Amino acid sequence: MKSKKILLISTFFLLTILLSACSAGVTASTSWHGVSTDANLAYLAAGTQVYGVDLNTGAQKWKFPADKPNVKGFYGTPVLTADGQLLLVPGYDGYLYYVNPATGAEITKFSGSAYKLIASPLIIDNMIYQPSTDGTVYGLDFQGNEVKSYQTSGQPLWAQPATSTDCGCIYISSMDHSVYSFDISTGSQLWKTQDLAGSVVGKPAVGADGTLYVGTFGSELVALDGTNGSVKWRFGTEDWVWAGPALDNDILYFGDLKGYLYAVNAADGTQVWRIQPNNTIVDTPLISGENLYLTTKSDTMYTISTAGQIVNSTVVGGDFIYSSPVIAGDKILVTPLNYDKNLLVALSLETPNAAQKWLFVPAK
Repeated sequence: MKSKKILLISTFFLLTILLSACSAGVTASTSWHGVSTDANLAYLAAGTQVYGVDLNTGAQKWKFPADKPNVKGFYGTPVLTADGQLLLVPGYDGYLYYVNPATGAEITKFSGSAYKLIASPLIIDNMIYQPSTDGTVYGLDFQGNEVKSYQTSGQPLWAQPATSTDCGCIYISSMDHSVYSFDISTGSQLWKTQDLAGSVVGKPAVGADGTLYVGTFGSELVALDGTNGSVKWRFGTEDWVWAGPALDNDILYFGDLKGYLYAVNAADGTQVWRIQPNNTIVDTPLISGENLYLTTKSDTMYTISTAGQIVNSTVVGGDFIYSSPVIAGDKILVTPLNYDKNLLVALSLETPNAAQKWLFVPAK
């Protein structure tokens, strides 16, 4: 298990070297993939390129950059603005790219980060909040200008920020073992938690009452008071918790590196159930209706009832899947690694074990 942890943490740094050594014609990817969608396209960040993929056919509509790959790569999931006019793409080269989602053309970019961008940005109204591994969250406008910055201890920030209704704030997970809250208007720090005994690299889940829930490398899920950051309860796990939990009907669903999937009461941190489907879990389960959709460090996606029963298992292909599935209409999109040159697989939401609807292979 120690080797798995070292491998996961090293992935970002080792792949930078590998991608830099690749020729411009290489399209296969071994990096952490991320996908988002609108009504027509899937936006896939995979290795050295970002792709616009037709949701109906799986055909490539565009790639970014169009001329040659970004050798540093892309790790954060692209984020679309509410009006659908901007696609924001964080780069491992430290730039936040503003891309036309219809054409894949670069509009502008933010270059103020001192180091790499791994986390996806959060958009609130007309502002963009982009975490950096330099320990700063940059508050940007839609033209790529820095409006405000939010300073943590300087340790890397790997997670997308979170917010809650009417708080006027953002919540930031940090590798310095803390979670921060900042006033978005003034940039002032509202609170910082005590040392949580482990790095926090997943996005906080936020309850209706403002309670935050975060997983830590201290092998815990921790509930925090959203008003002051104090600990409300702790739930011990078998191993590190990499991703943030999913919250549905006052139940938290999350996994650990030993491969356990947990269901825990949000109110008091008591366990409802746990199962061990197969292998390491580093993503957040996707919830749809009465089912969870879970991928692990394997080639399989699991359909699990909210009661903790494995309903279905679908072999997707590839070596393993590190990113959460995404629902797009009647499809579930899954991003396997090392699956020939297939970077994105569309399965049927109704019958995941049916034949794949399409496979996306980048155009040469």
